[in-house]
Amino acid sequence: MEPVLSVVMPYLNEKEEPVKTVESLMGTIPSEKQVEIIAIDDCSTDSADLSGFENVRQMRNDERKGVDCCRQMGVEAAQSDNVLIIDAHMRFKGDWLDKMTTLISANSQTMWCCVCLGMGYGTNELKEGMARYHGATMLFVNERAIPGRPARECLEPKWAPEHPPTVYDIPCILGANYFFSKEWFTHIGGLRGLKSWGTSEPFLSLKSYFAGGDCKITKEIEIAHLFRSNAPYTTNICDLLYNKIFLCKTILPKEIGECLMGYLPKDRNFTKATEMIETDEEEIEAYRAYYDSIFTTSVFEYCEKFNIHLPPKGLLGHLEE
Repeated sequence: MEPVLSVVMPYLNEKEEPVKTVESLMGTIPSEKQVEIIAIDDCSTDSADLSGFENVRQMRNDERKGVDCCRQMGVEAAQSDNVLIIDAHMRFKGDWLDKMTTLISANSQTMWCCVCLGMGYGTNELKEGMARYHGATMLFVNERAIPGRPARECLEPKWAPEHPPTVYDIPCILGANYFFSKEWFTHIGGLRGLKSWGTSEPFLSLKSYFAGGDCKITKEIEIAHLFRSNAPYTTNICDLLYNKIFLCKTILPKEIGECLMGYLPKDRNFTKATEMIETDEEEIEAYRAYYDSIFTTSVFEYCEKFNIHLPPKGLLGHLEE
């Protein structure tokens, strides 16, 4: 029987959290529904064994590839066209499955996210009164961050305020609870080209809009996320910068991409990232050519729709002339 939903769950050194996440997820799925969980172990040295779950299909990397690569691998392996991406430290509640598949069916060109319940640092159980987060807005650049120019103040999703409707458009998905049609994910290029971790939410969200789709949030589904003060692994800042530059060079107008890259910190990580970009130049041009062929709207229309500032102030009028 083909599953009604494929859940993609990468993990790395999460100890017992993947088991707790799977138990929570399966505890909320009706017995008559078939769901597959694709668990990608990104070369862990300290994580629980999921082999005892019949519906879990395990994949293991012999070397660390990063969460974005793992997510791409999982979606490609999915047997269902309905896909949910999660982290390995989450909790589920309520009747979410049918709502999710119905929304995907009715909105096949949408990147969806749910309300994110923040469980707080070190909290492992669902409880009342947890903070609720409703997707994100897009920060192209925080010009006030100059001259420090921190990398996290350029091309970053920032939690957005809640709006009254149950379902509404949002600039950017956020919360590690993204569901969508595999066909649409594939059409917009998924997470291909990104390295390790970082910038995946802006990348997917902007591409969905530029290709004629959108991003939405539903307040009918809430998934809890364990926020951690420290990840159980290190993250390469060079890869984070690479991903931001990759986004600039593949899906944004060249003048805007060059402008935003100018706000990134010019340190040794930036130097290494640009060297990696130069090595991948031919591949990057191929990605850009593909996106040019499928994009039907522009970053200007996107920013106007959500009243998002696109710096520098003098550039917008110059490019629209």
